[in-house]
Amino acid sequence: MAKKAQEKVTASPVVPMGYSQLLTQVAGHTFEASNAAAVGLLQDAGEGRVFKPLGKPECGVRELNFYESLAAAIATQANAGAGANNLNGTGEGKCETDQSLLAALAAHVPRYYGQLKLVVNQREHTFIKLEDLTHGMAKPCVMDVKIGRRTWDPLSSAQKRAIEEQKYVLCKQNLGLCLPGFQVYCPDEEQPEQTILIRKGRDYGKSLDVMGFHKALALFFNANCSSSDILLHEVLNQLRSIRNWFKRQRLLHFYASSLLICYDFEQLQKLATSNSKVSQHNGFHGDASDPIPPTKSKQWIRVRCIDFAHIFPAEDAQPDHNYMFGLQSLIDIVEAMLHR
Repeated sequence: MAKKAQEKVTASPVVPMGYSQLLTQVAGHTFEASNAAAVGLLQDAGEGRVFKPLGKPECGVRELNFYESLAAAIATQANAGAGANNLNGTGEGKCETDQSLLAALAAHVPRYYGQLKLVVNQREHTFIKLEDLTHGMAKPCVMDVKIGRRTWDPLSSAQKRAIEEQKYVLCKQNLGLCLPGFQVYCPDEEQPEQTILIRKGRDYGKSLDVMGFHKALALFFNANCSSSDILLHEVLNQLRSIRNWFKRQRLLHFYASSLLICYDFEQLQKLATSNSKVSQHNGFHGDASDPIPPTKSKQWIRVRCIDFAHIFPAEDAQPDHNYMFGLQSLIDIVEAMLHR
């Protein structure tokens, strides 16, 4: 059993029956004991769904529209079928290409199940219903990494821009990355047979320099574990797949958006026990000696794009260099850990 978390979880809210506070939330707006209007993420009773409250009206509408546009793109692609290939080179072909790109992005985003209203702390709120990326994980490790040097959107006031520029300065300007929070299970140094849960929030993230950011990722990925190479390899595969999408698309620019990285420490422990000789002697090279099939690893290792309240059409159909700079920094760090 894990020991008490090293950072306190917020107080429990009053929610409808069958719902509860999402205890694996590591960043973003949370419940506050002193503010009944503050609402964080909820989860349902075993259905594998999370419920994200819509934020400020303009931001909430923007995020909801983004998810709806992905759903529409998926439906369009499904209905178009093989006939879509015949549209290439026509005016409609460009529209279809845009829809194809959005549909492709859906693979890197939590599944969307619509919206609903719930009464929380005696107030009605609108929530977006999403896939719980930690569903089925016994010991979920979760990290929220905000991507990009610039985290303010084109509609931000001068004051908002100034505030954003002062946050996470060292990591944001050098890496294009911020670390709002994470939780990780790891062996207890004093009693290795026991597991402890460590939680770090935004104050910790704001204190990090570049070296500190590297160390935080090493802690999160349990880099000292003999099977961590398998974890890093799968995370790297998923990050590269997201990068490939961003290299192709000229539709959108993502501001203050994050990547959520999740894995199950219990599975990592099982691999360390059953495959210790393989992982320690050969490392992980993705060859025939690979002790875990890629499809299986994706069941307990998940990397997804999240937080879409500040997404805008790309200016002059330009690539999203801001996002890709931060994403490439994260890939470089994981690659360095993998080949250490």
